[in-house]
Amino acid sequence: MAVVCPRCANLYDSASACPRCGAGAFSSDSIGLAHGPRWQQTSWGRILIGLILSQGLFYALRHLLTAALLTYQGGTAEDLWSDVQNILLLQAITIIGLLAGGMLAGGGQRHGLVLGGVVGAWNGVFSVLLRQNPAQDLTMVGLYGQPLLHTAFGAIGGLLGTVIWAPLPALVVPSDLAPPVKKKVKPKGPSPFAGKIAWFRVLCGSAFAVAGTLSATMIFQKVLDMSGGRLGTSHEMQDRIITWEIKALAVLVGGMLAGSTTTNGLKQGLVVGFATSIILIGVQAPMTDAWLQVTFFILVSTFSLAMVGGWFGGQLFPPILKPRSRRDTMGMPNW
Repeated sequence: MAVVCPRCANLYDSASACPRCGAGAFSSDSIGLAHGPRWQQTSWGRILIGLILSQGLFYALRHLLTAALLTYQGGTAEDLWSDVQNILLLQAITIIGLLAGGMLAGGGQRHGLVLGGVVGAWNGVFSVLLRQNPAQDLTMVGLYGQPLLHTAFGAIGGLLGTVIWAPLPALVVPSDLAPPVKKKVKPKGPSPFAGKIAWFRVLCGSAFAVAGTLSATMIFQKVLDMSGGRLGTSHEMQDRIITWEIKALAVLVGGMLAGSTTTNGLKQGLVVGFATSIILIGVQAPMTDAWLQVTFFILVSTFSLAMVGGWFGGQLFPPILKPRSRRDTMGMPNW
């Protein structure tokens, strides 16, 4: 019976030691394949470990952030969470924990996106039940929105884990037995910034982004009025955060409108971000004393969201290729 040496991949017709390097024969019992994977390597085991890591990082970084803010700002721990910037730092800590837990769950797995999403969903449930956000009440928006956001960031972490730590191939063939494989040179695709600018789509996307950003407060108030107060919040800070989310959604959708059915959606989103930021800076910067901070925030957020929206619109709605009609000798079309 032909066996393969596990050390040098030599093929020989004996169950004794390898004649080339002296190692023992390849045996499934010697490496414990018959016992199956341990519980840490199963899907639910990875989800549990990722969830523990996410929660542990959140609480550890929250204590560290509280200590740093008390040292820098003073006051009590309850007064810290009345500032919007401190709440945003707390949200950033939550995102860090979610990304780390999702990466640990999805690393080396073929379905890392799903595993990271499950970690994020359970993390969102625990966040609502344990009231981990001190500025959030149990409203309809927080009850359903927070687990969805955690699921999205956990899925991103799982996808990053799959990309960084790629899963092993299903079949491993020794190098001496594998046939020679010729490397195919993949042709380089066109640059995402190549091609024409769809000015009409860019104009429509920029108009939608500017209109949605400037009317975000009115849209939120209209939604509250239509819901009869059931979607209302009990804190001004939550109203401000929801308004920012509406503005971000408007810029994202504006980029999608410009980049859909185009081959260079990233370029269309870049132009939308440039036009939208110029208009928003001209409207909002003169209305505040901190014009430099407002300008920087508008530039970073608008450009990034518009480019992501343009790329996503081009991927979600690719350009439609019309087939060329061929006519036969009788003049009739032939497809």
